[in-house]
Order: sequence, then C-alpha cells, then structure tokens
Amino acid sequence: MSEPKIQDVARLAGVSTSSISNYLNNRMGQMRPDTQLKIEQAIKQLGYRPNNAARQLKTGVAAMVGLLVPSLANQFFGSLACAVEAAAARHQCHVMTFSTFRDPDRERAVMADLLAYGVQGIITGSALSDTDHLAAITARCPVVAFDIKQTDEHHKKISTISVDNAAATAMAVAHLAALGHRSIALVTPPPYTLNRQERVRGFQQAVAQAGIAGELVIADSTDAPSDPHGDTQLFEMGRSAAARLLAAPGKPTAAIAINDMMAIGIGIGLKQLGKHIPQDFSLIGIDDIFFSAAHDPPLTTLRQPIQAMADAAVQRILAPSAAPGGELFAPELIVRASTAAPFGGLRALR
Repeated sequence: MSEPKIQDVARLAGVSTSSISNYLNNRMGQMRPDTQLKIEQAIKQLGYRPNNAARQLKTGVAAMVGLLVPSLANQFFGSLACAVEAAAARHQCHVMTFSTFRDPDRERAVMADLLAYGVQGIITGSALSDTDHLAAITARCPVVAFDIKQTDEHHKKISTISVDNAAATAMAVAHLAALGHRSIALVTPPPYTLNRQERVRGFQQAVAQAGIAGELVIADSTDAPSDPHGDTQLFEMGRSAAARLLAAPGKPTAAIAINDMMAIGIGIGLKQLGKHIPQDFSLIGIDDIFFSAAHDPPLTTLRQPIQAMADAAVQRILAPSAAPGGELFAPELIVRASTAAPFGGLRALR
C-alpha cells in the first residue's frame, strides 16, 4: 500500500493542497477553526507523514543520515555515533541518532519518521536476526545494518558492515591459550543478537580446536525486564557475573567478556571479591572503548576499526551501488596488563 500524499489529505478534508501546506507549516492565521479540525482529522485518519525532502531542497538544509543504535548507555555506540558523524561531515551531511533498544516496533516508528524527513539513508546497529522491517524500506532509501555478516539470502536486500565477530573471540582464546590457560569462560548477556551469536560460535570453535575447556556464562538480565538484551545493564551484569565465574564447575582461570562494558563490570566484581587481575584471573574485552585503557589494570581487548567501518557505512548510504553488499573488517588484538599466565603456570615455571 502506497504512502498517503498531500493530495489525499486535501481531498479527504475538502480543502486545497495549499491549505494543507499552510497547516503543516503553522501558517494558520487566516484559517477557520473548523478547517483546521478537518485537516487534523484527515491527517490522523490517513496516517499522513509530511516528506521534508522538498523543503530541504528549497531551504538549503544539508542532507541527513539516520543512525539507530541499541543504547547510548553502551559507550561503544557513543563512539560509533561520533565516527558516523565524522564520516558524514566530510560529505556535508548531518546525522540524526536514536536509541531503539533493539525493539523492532520502535525501529519501524523511528524509520518512518526519518523517511518522512527525507533522510538519505539509515544505518542501524541492532544486529537483530529478523531484518524484514529493514528490507521493507530499501525501496525508499539505502539501509546499512551494522554488526551483521551478510551470509544468507535473509539479508541480501540490505548492506552490511561488521567486524569479524567470530574471529574476535577466537583471537582472544588463542591469546589466553598461548599464555597457558587451559580453562576459559565466555561471559555474555542472553545471545539473542547475531553479533553475540557469532562471538559465541568463534569461542566454542576456538576452545575445541585448542583442546582446552570452554565455559559459557550467560549473565542474568532478570533485573532489567524492559531490556532483555541487557544493553543498559552491561556493567552491572558483568559485576554480578564475577561470583559465577569463580564458582564455575570448570574453574576457569580467564574470562572473555562479550564486550568491554561487561569486562569492566567483571573486573570490578572480581576486585570486590578479593581477587586480583591478572594474578588471580585474566580478563579480555571486545571493542577497545575509551575506558578500557583506563581500567585498573588496563584491559586487553579486541579493537574494532570503528572509523573505517563508519566510513564504509556512510559511503554505502551516500553512494549506493546497484546491489547491496557486505564488508567484513578484521579485529586487532590489543594486549594490555589484564592478561598473564595463570598463577599455577607461573609457579610451575619457577
């Protein structure tokens, strides 16, 4: 079903299109109250949303890109927003950023508003497995899904930009195994999203190939029922997971957190339980957010090339190719002081 046009509203209200335009632009000084009411009711009945693209052309307002992130409470997505803004600015383009909490209904509503505004395209970072609501709008503007790997037909209508999430956890396992750790845990919120599923897959394959024990710890999100993905609770979920790590049956000597926010929470939780990093427990995060280097001790992590990824996403919006595609970026291991050989290994070497 096609979107209602200004002519449809005028026809239903029984007025001219210029009257509708005056109403939308708050020029109602000479408009009778009953005419205003008719226009208001017609707009509501048709679900009409004004398209501001023409207004932008007339006024010289710069082009816009929409950015949808799960939550700016996660510092990684704040960094992503800054990187996208920097990339867009090089093309004289602005960015409108929204937190959608990985809610498809909220994403649909925000995208409808962005389309009405006349954005050049939309970048989303929710990494949901169901992308039908994204594919549905590709006929109207380019869509780039961040943190999704384009592996099957389900995502072929949208462009994708992602770090190699499976490689990130595999590299973390290899680093810890090389230090002598034989039992490693991966701590994650409920792995509902595609990027988390890829990180779990990379972890499980890497520990199997290394012939070491791997334990999956799903952090509890019951304290945040309105946030089933845990995006606003990552630090607290990591902190509460520390006790579960120490009581895990496999007695892990190291942990990989699904991201840096959770790793920092784990680090604080371990300290509160009287443990020292890395003497008692090694810890790795993923993302290399700003605070990872300020952690005590500085956090070993897998860096995402966030500016290069943002540049690629904006490029696909502003210069879309004939067919959507996917780009996969390699993570980089950043070794800091939060990882070391396990205590038993150090003692055995003496």
